[in-house]
Amino acid sequence: MPQIVLEHVTKRWGGFYGMDDLSMVIDDNTFVTLLGPSGCGKTTTLRMIAGLETPTSGRITIGDEVVFDSASGIDVPPNKRHVGFLFQNYALWPNMTVYQNIAFGLENDKSYTKAMIAERVEQVSKIVKIGPFMKRYPSELSGGQQQRVAIARTLAPQPKVLFMDEPLSNLDAKLRLEMRSELQRLHIETGATFVYVTHDQMEAMTLATKICLIDNGVLQQYDAPLDVYHAPINLFTADFVGNPSINFANASGAQRADGVVELGQLFGRQVTFVPSEPTVLDEWYAAQHEADAAEAADLEVRSKAKGFVTKENTESNFKYRVSTVDDLGGVAQELSDSESDFVIGIRPELIEVRDTGAFEAEVYSSMPTGMETTVKLRIGDLLLTGVIFGPAIYKIGQSVRFDIDGNVMLFSRKNTRLIASGTIAVA
Repeated sequence: MPQIVLEHVTKRWGGFYGMDDLSMVIDDNTFVTLLGPSGCGKTTTLRMIAGLETPTSGRITIGDEVVFDSASGIDVPPNKRHVGFLFQNYALWPNMTVYQNIAFGLENDKSYTKAMIAERVEQVSKIVKIGPFMKRYPSELSGGQQQRVAIARTLAPQPKVLFMDEPLSNLDAKLRLEMRSELQRLHIETGATFVYVTHDQMEAMTLATKICLIDNGVLQQYDAPLDVYHAPINLFTADFVGNPSINFANASGAQRADGVVELGQLFGRQVTFVPSEPTVLDEWYAAQHEADAAEAADLEVRSKAKGFVTKENTESNFKYRVSTVDDLGGVAQELSDSESDFVIGIRPELIEVRDTGAFEAEVYSSMPTGMETTVKLRIGDLLLTGVIFGPAIYKIGQSVRFDIDGNVMLFSRKNTRLIASGTIAVA
């Protein structure tokens, strides 16, 4: 099975960088999702690997074959890269029936007999549940049904590498869930390498073996889904992954000799942060300064290379938000120049409402779903979102107490990066 290697791949239009110096390895038989907000460079990356977009510079290797190399002038056309591509807009032949659309790629492969084609079409049509529509034309199908035909057509030739650009976007919620399950099973059964573009973090978390999170044409984190969730590299990653979104709270303090960080007041109580792993803040910041200096030096070298163009869409530090009563979407927070200022990240499932809780709050809203209840707790002007598992009924305005159980995250308010995970202790 082919491994895909991207080395310093860049795509720009004038001074706008769709992808900036991307290097990553997509291993054999992995399911990689390219995740990020609209316009971040997900589809551009996918199209460059597939050969539908020509990179400005860099090198791309699929298996043992270099399919693009700007230095040597190699650019293998899409039809010779032996990959399947599932488009977001279906791209079905309007003059062909469903059966003919699915069979189209197989009919061009001389190794398939008519009987083999019929058998394969029947197999994939059952997978995506379009068996009754084989004699219809695309115009006679709903959008969801057309999407399923496109999925079946792409799966039919059993490609070793399958690229998918938001293939489930037009399906209803129930069918999306079913198709996620089918795609996950298909990945195991086919042994193919799947590369999947989505802005839906739920799809990324449930389908992927690794998530490639991109923002503004820059790779933010490339890790297993649960690693991205529990150990996000920065505030942007922590905020983008997770539903309901993570809670952020500002804090300031200093580290004691025993490694514990005194954070002062948090939700009306004096608290400390106890790192899960030994962490010395001075050493951590020193390493960050060294890494930033190395990155600046590398950019200086690249800027002197022939053809270098200054990036117009330069990265801006993500402005995290703190939810308040007056602004449910959260108030954008400015960064700090001080290394003593931090941001605490608290996942909603860490909020435990109990009578003996260390913190006091008022129920601002309560949304039970049967399996769980999402509550917003008011502490002064701040709002904290919690997910309470199991049946729970809370009244609006009810006074409750809560604890923060489990590992929270300590971020630097200076550079937005994760410092450490650990627990909150009430003094």
